[in-house]
Amino acid sequence: MRPTLVAGARVLGRVRGGLAHPAAAVVRGSLVAQLALLVSGPVVLRLLGVTDRGELALVWAVVLLACQVGVLGLPAAVTWYVARRGLRPADLLTRLQARFAGQVAAVSALTAAAVLGVNLLGPPLGRPWLLAGVAGLGAGAAMVALVGLAALQGAQRYRLLAWLQPVPAVSYAVAVCLLALAGVGSVPLLLALNLAGWGLVAVVSVAAARRLPAAEPDGVLPDVAEVVAYGRRSLVATAAPIDTLGLEQILLGLVAGHHALGLFTVGWAFETGPVVVLVALAGYAGSRVSTLERPGPFVRRWLLRGLAVGVAACVAIELMLEPVLLWAFGQEAAPAVPLARVLVVAGVVLGLRRLSAAILVGLGKARAASWCELAGLATMLAGMLMLLLPRWTIAAPGVVLLMAGAVALCGQLVVLGRALSPAPGALEQRGEE
Repeated sequence: MRPTLVAGARVLGRVRGGLAHPAAAVVRGSLVAQLALLVSGPVVLRLLGVTDRGELALVWAVVLLACQVGVLGLPAAVTWYVARRGLRPADLLTRLQARFAGQVAAVSALTAAAVLGVNLLGPPLGRPWLLAGVAGLGAGAAMVALVGLAALQGAQRYRLLAWLQPVPAVSYAVAVCLLALAGVGSVPLLLALNLAGWGLVAVVSVAAARRLPAAEPDGVLPDVAEVVAYGRRSLVATAAPIDTLGLEQILLGLVAGHHALGLFTVGWAFETGPVVVLVALAGYAGSRVSTLERPGPFVRRWLLRGLAVGVAACVAIELMLEPVLLWAFGQEAAPAVPLARVLVVAGVVLGLRRLSAAILVGLGKARAASWCELAGLATMLAGMLMLLLPRWTIAAPGVVLLMAGAVALCGQLVVLGRALSPAPGALEQRGEE
């Protein structure tokens, strides 16, 4: 066989092997979700207009904040214990269910109250009581979905995760397209449709997790207090409040108004490109590293892969951003172009910090990861409050997020460097990637 044919066969084999990797399946699921967001975003903007789109984003941000904080880091703890000790997910979920049911009920009530509070503090919402009810129910469903997905992640069921994770985005995109064809739409209806997808994921993920066997039949089931304690240590790192809880959107909506927030959501549709891919890699690397005794080579390899993927996604999005934005969202969204460009760059940094945080939590360094995230959060809060000053440009919120992500990422890399320093007597690595 000719050398060129041999080389070609080897390259083809590597490509096929890469596509068959569990991480590739999770990334494909994230890309499907991203494509669905690119479809639903322009349709929703045209259905509601910029101002009502900003109102929807504000209420959605409240739901995100409530459910991500309300789980108290429990998904990270479930993933860590299932992966590290090889537990049967159903056993751990059963032990936690009474306490978690109380959390869900409390957070649902607090979410509804928070929406009514936003209505009093900022520009008034259109139908605050209806929005509060939908938001409360949706927050509870999202909390259950997060724990169900975490159990699957800990059990290394990455292909099932790849099918379930895009369900909310895809179902929402299909629903809003049907509404657009019918010429109807409102903020409460779109919020309910978005949250319905999370309810479906909650039912399917928990049912699937309860059917999985244990990886290690002799794994020791932890006490509830032990799981809760680890969850609290990882809460800030896994909740990722810099850009995942919607705090930046809540602040921007209260400080600059619904119109500015509507433009921000246009740019956000492109920022999520690098982020969703890197978060998908984090879902694989964070749970996989928990099973390794000498994780150094694995961590360095996946951080470099994450950097390469993030930069490639950033370059590709920047090249097509302006024409796609104007075509998808219309001329009304043209002022969002400078902000969108900055947000895409920020997305690479923010995504890498999610990857490194997941690795730190998987290594048992949840507290250190949380402190790094808090430093970035403080940077974001200070930057957003500076928008109260006059004469800021539309790209300013993107710059704030870029700086916040850089602060958190730098801190995490320092902690990782110390954690992976060679230690005498270290055990051999128990598995391969």
